[in-house]
Amino acid sequence: MLEGCLQESTGGLVVEPLNCRGCRSCQLACSFAKYSLFNPAKSMIVMERDVHTGHAAPMICPIGCDLCGGDPACAKACQYGAITYERDAKGYKILVDP
Repeated sequence: MLEGCLQESTGGLVVEPLNCRGCRSCQLACSFAKYSLFNPAKSMIVMERDVHTGHAAPMICPIGCDLCGGDPACAKACQYGAITYERDAKGYKILVDP
């Protein structure tokens, strides 16, 4: 299972929490890409809720995420631009853009 954690990743994910609508498509896509199961509990993404605003946003586990080998399922599944993939990203794997 750890082989995905040790792979050299290319590019990076940019998370924009304010764009998130809480649909959980990213979670389902992640769990299916990793385990062939639609199960949010198996996803590398956890939905966190801001206690002040009540707004939900995706948080990605950086250790478990291998960016799907350069074709992240979560970014493809997100229709709202809350998670996007930058192929030429340097210096980060996951960047949260407030």
